[in-house]
Amino acid sequence: MRKIISLIASLLLTLIMTLPALAEAEQCNAIPWGEPLSSVEEIKFSHAAGGIRYYNVTKVKACGISKIEDTRVTYGFTQNKLYVTLVEIDKAKDLKKVVSLLIDEYGLPDTKKTDGWDVYRWETDTLKIKLKSQYTTDRIKIGMYYKPLAPASE
Repeated sequence: MRKIISLIASLLLTLIMTLPALAEAEQCNAIPWGEPLSSVEEIKFSHAAGGIRYYNVTKVKACGISKIEDTRVTYGFTQNKLYVTLVEIDKAKDLKKVVSLLIDEYGLPDTKKTDGWDVYRWETDTLKIKLKSQYTTDRIKIGMYYKPLAPASE
């Protein structure tokens, strides 16, 4: 009996802990990683490179980073599944808020400077995230890559 109660308590705790993430994904109408291209609406083909087909998002719902900055979002598909999300910000109002949002979600990043860009990197079991910011122009580029679909060379 104790094992059953323990199992139920564990399942309830897991459910409670995942609800905020599910609510945020639902709020932002985020496209799940690995989702097929056919299930995505309001995108327009941009270009192809390295076996990845890129599509520009024609409508960005204000949530996450798009809530604090004006963004351009591009999705990249490989094997007809969502592999990469690219976010570009031409004139960032507050880099600290953007970085803080990512730190809250993924923890402290590895950082370095390269060719006039500050580069922040995060990695989880399934994602690689890279944020590049250029102080002189206030530009920010963010790339999020779904590791299970990554080409073998990465």
